[in-house]
Amino acid sequence: MSGCKRLWFVSAVVVAAAGLCLPAASAATGSTLSLLPSCGVKSHPFTPWADPDAYCAFPNLGFENGKTGWTVTGSTAIAAANEPWHVSGPGTHALQLGPGATALSSPLPISLLDPWMRFFARRTGANGSLHVQVIFRGLLGNLTGLLNVGSLSPFSYSSWQPTQRVSSLLALPLGTSSAQVLLTSQAKLGSWQVDDVYLDPCASKLG
Repeated sequence: MSGCKRLWFVSAVVVAAAGLCLPAASAATGSTLSLLPSCGVKSHPFTPWADPDAYCAFPNLGFENGKTGWTVTGSTAIAAANEPWHVSGPGTHALQLGPGATALSSPLPISLLDPWMRFFARRTGANGSLHVQVIFRGLLGNLTGLLNVGSLSPFSYSSWQPTQRVSSLLALPLGTSSAQVLLTSQAKLGSWQVDDVYLDPCASKLG
């Protein structure tokens, strides 16, 4: 069973538990999707890495508009750099995080059909990891959960690399309507660079 089919099974169970009557599979799919927020326009940025899924972009995903849409702390800068595949189109910038610096994205609508988060990263002299977390919020902006995704090893990102797909499904609290990505440099020296941050809704594969 594929990841998205497993995802649909979980989603159907949750909807049924909420007391919704869904008489047929096709009707269930349409009814469920109509109740879920949309993360926006989708693209297929990770096809070259055998990932055909459709993704939505976090606001200012490639930092071409500076730090707009991101809340940063510590030593951060917009670097004259870009992931070399230009998956989001022509670009010349990336976010640079110095030792202890953090970057928090704007919220992006999320639902039970939003299991994957993925982006590009590289270390530029960093001697420590890049910690990745996902913050979940409700309709009123209230905190509903925090997922400690893990850390990117500096030894694996000496050059630009797409991260592995990061699943948030099992940690998605009920009542969640949006998600934010929080990146923290755990390096004592050097920097990390980040570019093109995406979320995969997986909805196009239902039905």
